[in-house]
Amino acid sequence: MNTQATKIGIYDVRDIANFTLDYAESKGLPITNLSLQKLIYFLHGWFSAIYLQPLIKNKFEAWQYGPVQKVLYDQFRAFGNAKIKENRAKYLNPLTGNLELRGYHIESDHADLISIILDQYLGRTASSLVTESHVEDGPWEYVWKQAEQSVYPGMKIPDELIVDHFKRIPSKFTMQ
Repeated sequence: MNTQATKIGIYDVRDIANFTLDYAESKGLPITNLSLQKLIYFLHGWFSAIYLQPLIKNKFEAWQYGPVQKVLYDQFRAFGNAKIKENRAKYLNPLTGNLELRGYHIESDHADLISIILDQYLGRTASSLVTESHVEDGPWEYVWKQAEQSVYPGMKIPDELIVDHFKRIPSKFTMQ
């Protein structure tokens, strides 16, 4: 795998979410909205640390239960704590104003790495994923504490914090 900074595509979070939901479904593993949020965060962090490029273009926000992609939260909040079933993230069609499903295309080497990362995290409880996303000195904690001391608009978690954090963790992911 090439770990040098290269010019690669950055995916929309809905593409990665739909890939994740399809992958989990193929393994017979349920995903809740809360679990999906944390899985996307870990995918983004590990991918970014390995490729030195962000996986998704959308920014994470620091919410009470960890990093969140608001566009996904809004689309899946109706499921509450239940498994997301037969539903995928949709896009707003600017021509019709309707939410529509579209196919995703993820480069094969990216899909391989995403699958390897998902295999490490799928099947874990949402609460264990939340706990891991709240790690001391991690990106979520930094932004959360900043907000306690001053106004922090949008509670956005900078990609630089996420990349730096995941680069400091010994990687458990290797490509075969």
